[in-house]
Amino acid sequence: MKINELMDGIRKKDIVLPEFQREYVWTREQSKQLMVSLVKGYPVGSLLFWKTDEPPELKNLQAAPDKLGTLQVTLDGQQRLTTLYMFVEGEIPPYYTERDIQTDPRNLYYNLDTGDFQYYQSSRMKGNPLWWSVVDCLNRSDIDVFKIAQEQAEGGEQAFRFANRYNEHLNQLRHVREMDLPVQMVPSYAGLSDAVDIFDRVNSQGTKLTDADLALTHVT
Repeated sequence: MKINELMDGIRKKDIVLPEFQREYVWTREQSKQLMVSLVKGYPVGSLLFWKTDEPPELKNLQAAPDKLGTLQVTLDGQQRLTTLYMFVEGEIPPYYTERDIQTDPRNLYYNLDTGDFQYYQSSRMKGNPLWWSVVDCLNRSDIDVFKIAQEQAEGGEQAFRFANRYNEHLNQLRHVREMDLPVQMVPSYAGLSDAVDIFDRVNSQGTKLTDADLALTHVT
């Protein structure tokens, strides 16, 4: 599923987060490395959703959205989805509030000349037309790479080369919106106990949840 479509699903609350999921715990470095991997075309793992019209308790929703058809409850991948939503939409996803996000990555910047990602440093980036926030790169249409190139170059031929390089890097980042993330679905006939069991199995591999996190899932 394309990242744009996933973001649209979160915004419309077709993709929701169950209360038994842990909070957003990624570090800023993990968020940065997700963007590095996507721009380089590296795999970043699959997502796992549970399709159901009888969801469990949901984060920041008193009741399931009044929608036709099934919801997609996120069982695996919410750290990546939350990070992507903050970069692509520039906002906190609807299943969280500002105070839930302890490590906000939205001051990540991108260098049009080198394609490097770094968090904002005033001494290095303030007034530098080569550094732009990732959020702006993904959402603003007025980044004029040709004007920037003319300011940086010493002549027309050099300006042309610079503009091509800046434009290539900017498009590489913007292409992230159109990238596909593999999605696996737990079918709608699965019950809550099945979904929690799958959640346990998935999260006992890779970056593990603590025993307390898993216990809280079952209590919830």
